[in-house]
Amino acid sequence: MRKPNIRSAAADLAFASAAFVLGLAGAPLAYAALAFLGALLAWGWTRREALARMDWRMRATNGALALGMLAVVLALLYWIGLTFGGHT
Repeated sequence: MRKPNIRSAAADLAFASAAFVLGLAGAPLAYAALAFLGALLAWGWTRREALARMDWRMRATNGALALGMLAVVLALLYWIGLTFGGHT
């Protein structure tokens, strides 16, 4: 059985929380984009060992799926934060 990567989960939770707080504070969309960029870099860094063992096609597929999922989750949390903060 594979050991869970707690660092990856903590980084994902931190960036999701940051997107929500940015929305709650009514921060400009550029700050949410910076949070997304940070989340993408953290995703690549915390999973670098597993990604290095993959074939380039699988790595590209996983990267594209991660990019899409990160964008959707962080955008949704930013929007929920905007709504709860009364900024919409």
